[in-house]
Amino acid sequence: MEKPLVLLVDDDSSIRWVLSKALSNAGFKVVAADNGQDALHLLDKQLPKVMISDVQMPGMSGLELMETAKNRYPSLPVIIITANTDTQMAVESHQTGAFDYLPKPFDLNQAVSICQKAIAQDKTEQLPPWQEQINKTLMAEYHQGNPTIFAEIQTEFEQFMVQQALNLCQGHKQKAAKLLGWGRNTLTRKLQSWQQTDLDEDNH
Repeated sequence: MEKPLVLLVDDDSSIRWVLSKALSNAGFKVVAADNGQDALHLLDKQLPKVMISDVQMPGMSGLELMETAKNRYPSLPVIIITANTDTQMAVESHQTGAFDYLPKPFDLNQAVSICQKAIAQDKTEQLPPWQEQINKTLMAEYHQGNPTIFAEIQTEFEQFMVQQALNLCQGHKQKAAKLLGWGRNTLTRKLQSWQQTDLDEDNH
């Protein structure tokens, strides 16, 4: 059985050594980088199951690295290491997409446990590519202050599915409704509602 790969990013060689040893002993394979740019190169070569990154590093910070990595690989769990033990850092790291965070000085057993939880989540929550893309858009828009994105995408996706069903059924509403698992009245009502919304928007 292949060992799960962990990417460890920290400019402190002693932390890299200690964490690498603890994770290796726990059955993980570890690759390490001492800066964000090198970490991104390693990510593109082989996607790990988990990335652990320090916040304070020369050049690219851990939060900047996480943002770039999550844009490329939305499902990658990221664990942030920080010397700041207050709740604000925990909130900020979660808001920017971290799976969890490790305050310094950290407990090695806790570090191993969080990695195991991240991998367990990856097994149960891995999304197909089309859902990954939707999830990425939802998270990005929500964190940029657009809470209506959920309703917008839900409507857009429903309209897309209806259009595909109508195309397949050559515009036959009863057949399209059956494909969608709806009654014909439901489909007609939705089409009328969307048409009215478009008219209202045109009149503004």
